[in-house]
Order: sequence, then C-alpha cells, then structure tokens
Amino acid sequence: MNTNYYKTWEEYLAEHPEIDEKEAQVMAPKMQSYEEELFAFVMFLCG
Repeated sequence: MNTNYYKTWEEYLAEHPEIDEKEAQVMAPKMQSYEEELFAFVMFLCG
C-alpha cells in the first residue's frame, strides 16, 4: 500500500534508527495495532 497515513512496522523502524532491538520487540505489536486503528478510523471518516 502506498500512502502517507499508514506505515508498516518496518517502515517505522527505518525512520527511527535510535530504537534498539529490545525496544523494538516490546513496541512492535502496540505500534502496528495503533497504525491499523488510525488507518481504519480515517477510512471510516472518508466513507
């Protein structure tokens, strides 16, 4: 998907190199779910 409003976890990590592996393991599930919820909300508003 090519959008400015949705980022995969891999794209997020590429933009934030300061996140180490231990932090990434804790953050990954939460951040990805937040991105998906936000994208679903934006799509709801557009629909």
